[in-house]
Amino acid sequence: MEKTPFLETGFLITEEDFINMSLTRQKYSTPKENRLILRILGFIAVLCGVAAYIVLGGNIYQIICWILLIAIGLFALFYYDVINPSMTRKQAKNFYNFNKNAITSKTVRFYDDGFQIDSDNYKLSVPKKFIYTAVESKSTILIYLDKNDFCFIPKRVFSDEQLKQIQDFVHSKDPDKYHEIVM
Repeated sequence: MEKTPFLETGFLITEEDFINMSLTRQKYSTPKENRLILRILGFIAVLCGVAAYIVLGGNIYQIICWILLIAIGLFALFYYDVINPSMTRKQAKNFYNFNKNAITSKTVRFYDDGFQIDSDNYKLSVPKKFIYTAVESKSTILIYLDKNDFCFIPKRVFSDEQLKQIQDFVHSKDPDKYHEIVM
């Protein structure tokens, strides 16, 4: 007897889906502590550069050093919020456009004991016990099988009720394994 999925949907990954997946993965994989430390160092560099410029002044070479210190500080301050997402978005867009002919439609089925993804190229069945963690952003769900391997599903293919079913599916394994990312 064949199992019946409690949820099934099909989709084709769009450029926007791929960009959102890349941004979600990048944000999830960067520890909050790293972002905080870089912001603090950036703030300190800006503060030192401004203070040195005001208090010490100096010749043109010293002023250029203070301005460079301020610029480095601003770079560090805005790296994770502006610079890195912009670079990630550009890289994802380029990667998608280079490989778009290889992208095929996928069908995802969720069962009580796992999930399955079918495409033209492969068929993947994952028992629930092998789900490492799941990450949800405003547009994407990433289901990790280990620290590096994951499956992603764009949220646009689900209704609110279906999204709740997926959240419950992952929560039933371990509530601490479900992460929401604010983008």
